[in-house]
Amino acid sequence: MHQIPPAFSFEELTLRNFSPHTFASVTHHLYQTTLSLIDEFMAMLDHWTFERRSHSYRVARLSLVIGEQMDLPHHELFVLGIGSLLHDIGKMRIPREILVKPGKLTEEEWSVMRKHPGFGGEILSRFPSLAFARDIVFQHQERWNGNGYPQGLKGEAIVLGARIFAVADSFDAMTNQRSYNQVRDSKEAVREIRDQSGILYDPRVVRHFCAMGKPEDWEHRVREREETLLHEIFPLEGFVGLFTNPVAEEGFPAF
Repeated sequence: MHQIPPAFSFEELTLRNFSPHTFASVTHHLYQTTLSLIDEFMAMLDHWTFERRSHSYRVARLSLVIGEQMDLPHHELFVLGIGSLLHDIGKMRIPREILVKPGKLTEEEWSVMRKHPGFGGEILSRFPSLAFARDIVFQHQERWNGNGYPQGLKGEAIVLGARIFAVADSFDAMTNQRSYNQVRDSKEAVREIRDQSGILYDPRVVRHFCAMGKPEDWEHRVREREETLLHEIFPLEGFVGLFTNPVAEEGFPAF
């Protein structure tokens, strides 16, 4: 899709004598617009897939709990939360008959389904205020042993946020009813993740996940107050921090 170039380049804007109040106002409007965009994305997924946003909320929260256990800095937690929340955004480009099919997918249907991480990365790349999360979205189906998709990345070639997400997503998939699984006990799910350490999951992430203690000690943090999640993982100070922390060459954190 052809994109209209901005009226002013970044360099030109920096030469204009805007007041601090003007910059604060613009930043606040951009923050509110991006927050509304995220909420709209989640609503669209609600209508397009068989899952509801509660899955994305739980996975985002659990990813953050693991990230906190790993003592990640605040700006990395910010990127982790948004990337985890929007991990399935690419499914909006997958035909709905595939997404809601009650039985097993054919190999041809799976080949289409496996495109959703790439679609998600493309979608976020179109929105400068969300592009910082695209690597997690693009790599969220990669696995430690290289058997994931879409690129078959292995080990630390996968961004840390996607490696954390993989553990959180697997735990949620095993402990909540989905169309293709039987619900497992939380302790059994933790045991399964531990058994796959170094195979599907980053051993360091699994070690910190297991160090969180018994699931009954932390699961309530994952499931409570869904209505407050967006403001929790997308705070204004975190958004502003994208522009004040050291960033990657393309302009956003390479988490």
